[in-house]
Amino acid sequence: MLQIQNEKEYIKNLIGTIIEKCPRRQPTSEDELLSQKIMAEEFKKLNISTEFEQFTFNDNLYANIALHFGLSTAGTFISGLLPGLALIMHGLAAGSYYAESTRKAYILRRILGFKPSQNLIATLPAKVEPKLRIVIMGHADAAFTGFLFSDFMIKIGSKPTLPILKWPLALATQTSAILTVFDSLRLLLGPFLTFPLRPLEYILTIPSLLAFALNIEMVIRNEIVPGANDNLTGTAALPILANRLFSKIPENVEIVFVVTGCEEASLGGGDALARSKKDLWSKENTVIIGLDTLSNGDLHYVSVEGEIVHKPVPKWLKGILDEVIQSEDRFKKTVKGFDLFAGGTDVGAFFQHGWDGVCLINVDPKLGAPRHYHKPGDNLENLDMEKLMYSIDFAEKLIIKIIDKKG
Repeated sequence: MLQIQNEKEYIKNLIGTIIEKCPRRQPTSEDELLSQKIMAEEFKKLNISTEFEQFTFNDNLYANIALHFGLSTAGTFISGLLPGLALIMHGLAAGSYYAESTRKAYILRRILGFKPSQNLIATLPAKVEPKLRIVIMGHADAAFTGFLFSDFMIKIGSKPTLPILKWPLALATQTSAILTVFDSLRLLLGPFLTFPLRPLEYILTIPSLLAFALNIEMVIRNEIVPGANDNLTGTAALPILANRLFSKIPENVEIVFVVTGCEEASLGGGDALARSKKDLWSKENTVIIGLDTLSNGDLHYVSVEGEIVHKPVPKWLKGILDEVIQSEDRFKKTVKGFDLFAGGTDVGAFFQHGWDGVCLINVDPKLGAPRHYHKPGDNLENLDMEKLMYSIDFAEKLIIKIIDKKG
């Protein structure tokens, strides 16, 4: 097995190469695929076998959000004249977004069209029947940028003035569902008797209107960031961890490294992988570890995943996280849980299908997100390499502790 001698230089060179050769890694794009092929070559240098699993997904999360909540907003404005159609529009927006957030079905999203994408899977197989499988994931694609990711908006989202504002897309989904009640009343009672309800309907439409406006701005801007931190740090960490763990893995433990596609389109790769492995990977002996934004902040673990149905880190895994945090003074200082206020990680898709896992991220406490998050400044020059290596050290110790406890 080829040894990686200088890890920092290796990571810098790998991230720099991917950004140079694959500058626009939009979900489902040729650059997304090329970046995964580059990663496949890195695993082959380490004598780790790889394979690609194909799936289809759409290429733009923000177009999807704008579609859902633009439809809901339009439903309110026509409900006075066409309450039956408004009922369908509000119900479809709420039901569709709930279904895809919980990974039960994709409905409205399919209007935007699905395109081919893929997950890269590299496996260090167990030498005997595996008692434990650890799946470590990073994603290759990069995000769109827009006003939604300005420091001003991120601070508002991460530190809401009211608890009800903590989950903005959940609020937009819930208010869309509530608006179906008003539509139904208008069908039953007529527009005259329900006219006094109009101001309340407009108030309830504000979350959908804001979601539509903020997301359509990104669709129109159509700018993809370099994505050095989000998430080439997590991707480049995979060969480092493979190199470190190779001699430390018991013979009954399998380690799977995955470079997913379409994470930035709403966890498309994670969901596709969970579906494809539902009968192959036992939920009892498989643990999912996500690596996503390992620099430009303080290391945290995502304590709750899910925009609408919130799922916390399993208690047994939180116990292991706490043990690792307490094992070294440097970890005690910063590592703690963080609730995502929007979006999610590929681990969240696995949560919805019944697997256990956790995702490691970096968060600048002053901002509520990593520095340069979803901005053009998310480049190689702005990476905090010390934080990146610190995050990889924690991930390694977490994986070894999971093996000690369960393997």
